[in-house]
Amino acid sequence: MKIIKPNLSKDPVISDDLLPLLENAQREESDIEETHFKGLGFKELDLSRLSFKDIIFENCEFIHCSFNKIDFRDVHFKSCNLSNSDFCDGYFSRCEFTACKVIGADFLNAEFQNISLVNSNFQYANFGKSKMSNFEVSDCDMSHSSITECKLKNIAFNEVRFIETSFFKTPLKGIDFTQCQIDGLIVSGEELKGAIVTTYQAAELAKLLGLIVR
Repeated sequence: MKIIKPNLSKDPVISDDLLPLLENAQREESDIEETHFKGLGFKELDLSRLSFKDIIFENCEFIHCSFNKIDFRDVHFKSCNLSNSDFCDGYFSRCEFTACKVIGADFLNAEFQNISLVNSNFQYANFGKSKMSNFEVSDCDMSHSSITECKLKNIAFNEVRFIETSFFKTPLKGIDFTQCQIDGLIVSGEELKGAIVTTYQAAELAKLLGLIVR
């Protein structure tokens, strides 16, 4: 599967100050574009309904911030902390998260297209009712996260930890878990039809369904 990477400017504006751009975008209802933000630090900031295009966030912190109904296109998050922030009803296209901390973030009803999550921590994140297309996750921890009632298309999981992760009512047909840790998945059973697992994983999943494997 080929993920389309962010189309980023070769000569972006370097900035360590978001607030003037934020205020202008909110006032003029305009996009924030072609900027490389470094070292930003915010808590409980309202960025809802904004559009970010051709953006790099590097070593930035957005803790308990509101990105409700955000529009991210061609955005790369590098070594950022986005924990406990609200991305509900957001739209993500051609975005990368690299070495990020996204613990407890809420992506309820978000839409993802051409997304890469790499070496990042998404524990306790909520992806409920999201749509994921061309979505690749590598070397990430998604333990205790919720991926319930989601629509998945062209998904790749490589070296991902799914410890007590919920896939309740999310069809997993064709999804390859053989390179992942999937202990204690929360499922009803029907979701697993057509999923690709190892023999050991199959035995462990059988226990979740009440089967006795000898």
